[in-house]
Amino acid sequence: MAGLVLALSACQSSDLALQVTPPPLPNAYDGAPYKTSTARSNTSAWWEGFHDKTLSSLVSRAESMNLTVAMAHQSLTSARALANSAMSAYQLDASVSGMANAATGSRIKDDFTRRPVQLNLDASWEIPLFGQDKQAQKMADLSVAMATEDVAAAKVAVTAEIASNYVHLRALQKRRFDTAELVGLLENNTKIAGVKEQAGLATSIENEPMRAGLDTAKSTLLLLDSEVASTRQQIATLLGSSTPDPALFRYEPQPIAVAGMAEGKPADLLRARPDVLRAEYAVGQTAAQVGIAKADLYPKLRLNGTIGIGTPVSNSILGAFAGPSVQLPIFDYGRRKDAVAAREAEFRQSVLIYKQAVLVAYEEASRALHEVNAARARTAILRARLQRVSKLKASTDVLVREGLAEKSKSITGAIDLLELRSSLTESIENEARATIAFYKATRGVQPVATVDDVKRPTKAEGRK
Repeated sequence: MAGLVLALSACQSSDLALQVTPPPLPNAYDGAPYKTSTARSNTSAWWEGFHDKTLSSLVSRAESMNLTVAMAHQSLTSARALANSAMSAYQLDASVSGMANAATGSRIKDDFTRRPVQLNLDASWEIPLFGQDKQAQKMADLSVAMATEDVAAAKVAVTAEIASNYVHLRALQKRRFDTAELVGLLENNTKIAGVKEQAGLATSIENEPMRAGLDTAKSTLLLLDSEVASTRQQIATLLGSSTPDPALFRYEPQPIAVAGMAEGKPADLLRARPDVLRAEYAVGQTAAQVGIAKADLYPKLRLNGTIGIGTPVSNSILGAFAGPSVQLPIFDYGRRKDAVAAREAEFRQSVLIYKQAVLVAYEEASRALHEVNAARARTAILRARLQRVSKLKASTDVLVREGLAEKSKSITGAIDLLELRSSLTESIENEARATIAFYKATRGVQPVATVDDVKRPTKAEGRK
């Protein structure tokens, strides 16, 4: 029987994970611009491309303070601990046992296994003939690899979330500053309209739209204050704190996304994503489960032995016995076959999940590129329009100072300028957040910025 078991062990070999191939992807992303800057791989500090010290500080602190990242680290520690003993079930197992049986009389038992008083050293070893030990270790190692990618995924997600919220906060602060200025202009315009109404040069019906616009601007100001506070609190939560960072209360210019996105083959960039790597490791893990399920179809060989002492006895108090035992899957063979079929289905499902993860990653990167290009084009249009409107306002202000035009025209021009600046602020934010989404989709490939890209506006310029 032992010889038959050893012969069957040569029949078990399987590495289904080798059959997995990622879906084919284009050489360039859909939505990539025709002209792009040369890219360098920088998966650890892509946020430095915004050249914002406060943002860099927040991201650096989040790696050690964020609770989601901390939980992922604990899962990794647990997986490593379990991996250290993954093969313990297939190693020699020894134990000490004692037994005392109460009985009448003083009958002597020469069979030491039946003596009333015994102290035994028991040992057993299940011989992993069909590679169960290697498959178990492989599963444990892949669990560690998956937990490692969970840590990386948590860091990528938290970093992107902090950057996106920070960009949104600075845009809200900019809009809040402009809205407060708009309220002041509308109040002046309303006063002028009130004077005209008292002089009989305008009616209350004609001036009502101005008053309604002022009320709307004041309501917007209140909403912006609420959203600014909420965004600060969201960033604080990401830092594992209930108190927002004092730096977030200071006004800072909007972070500017650098021009030029990353080049490179999508398949190479996207395979570095933590979720894609995790899905790939999951394929290997389910393949190992198939191997273990198939090994259960064959007999198991176990060596057992006992060394003991016992009393009362007529001769030596020592005794020992040892021998092999074979477990044959006879009556539950059908159940084990079903288990193999189930594990193979899970393996095929994990392959599909892996391919889906690659396709979703490509779709996210391409969508982010479309959004980046659209926002960048809109930003360029709004900047050009802002320059034209600023020149027209300057000309109107000259006429007002010379007494050749009413002051209300200058105020109207300033209001138009503020509304245009609000649209530009939104477009700059959309471009930055789409850029963050692209970095998240590719796990952070940093484009090389030119001197013009790196230039940051001053606080005064940021408010214009």
